[in-house]
Amino acid sequence: MTKAPAKTNIFGDTSPGFESVRDLFTKNMNQWEEEHAQLCVYHRGQKVVDLWGSKGDTGQFTPDSLINIFSSGKSLEALAIAHLAGAGQLDYDAPIARYWPEFAAQGKDAVTVADLMRHEAGLANFDVSLETEDLLTHRIKENAIGKYIEEHSQHFKDRARTAREYHALTRGWIANELFRRVDPQGRTIGEFVQQEISQPL
Repeated sequence: MTKAPAKTNIFGDTSPGFESVRDLFTKNMNQWEEEHAQLCVYHRGQKVVDLWGSKGDTGQFTPDSLINIFSSGKSLEALAIAHLAGAGQLDYDAPIARYWPEFAAQGKDAVTVADLMRHEAGLANFDVSLETEDLLTHRIKENAIGKYIEEHSQHFKDRARTAREYHALTRGWIANELFRRVDPQGRTIGEFVQQEISQPL
């Protein structure tokens, strides 16, 4: 016997002119595998969308429930790198080694900033596990993560077909090392986001 799909319950509201967002949110909740979802959108400083939904509502999922968001950091990495490029401090077409000479080890001397940002650096996976302690800001600034990247060689699944392979778990660490070497204050991307985006907002 096939189990009937759970009823989807959508809560919250949208400002006039943003009703289509609610329709799309509802459609996605009915179509995809999410059990719970939230969406909050600000436009010109005003909250215009505040929605949350559950399949088979138990009343336990609220707009304040904490949920994991995968790949959300990639847009922040891109903004941070674009900030440096916009300030004339970084060139997308330049080799990463121009800003981080040690990166060139293991034949990575021709990898450009654009290659990294397009997921074409040949560094989609690390061959070592990063130590939790090394992920702390002070350890990052001691090059705890950078040394792994410097010593790592490229690997492509099928270079003849494409160089692109999603750097899901690695691009952020590499971009962070590049950013902190170019940023005039030597900040990590996390520090940049906190100081230049989060605190002002």
